Amino acid sequence: MTWNGYAGQYKTHPLTSRPDETVGFWVVDAGPSLNTEFHVVGTVLERAWMNAGLVDAPQGEIETAVVQAGGGGVFDVKIDQPGLYPFVSHSFASVQMGQVGVLRAGDVAGTMSH
Repeated sequence: MTWNGYAGQYKTHPLTSRPDETVGFWVVDAGPSLNTEFHVVGTVLERAWMNAGLVDAPQGEIETAVVQAGGGGVFDVKIDQPGLYPFVSHSFASVQMGQVGVLRAGDVAGTMSH
């Protein structure tokens, strides 16, 4: 289980943003059989386009989005405060296998320890 092909890469090398900046996540679940329950800890998905259906109106203000095996989605978050915001699959067995990362908003120190 990975984000962009490498397990845990965004734990040690977090994605970065500025506070009050909208950050887009493009999530594809290559499958073949397990879903991804995408969630950014400490915020909500401000806009969520499920199955990459960008022509339809997005869902708003959801905490977790199910990306089905073989499917995809586009998710916007807006981080108001500086900090470290882990992004995970709520299928926590997937987190233990590497599907976890950190979004660093602003100039804050640290990363995830586990």
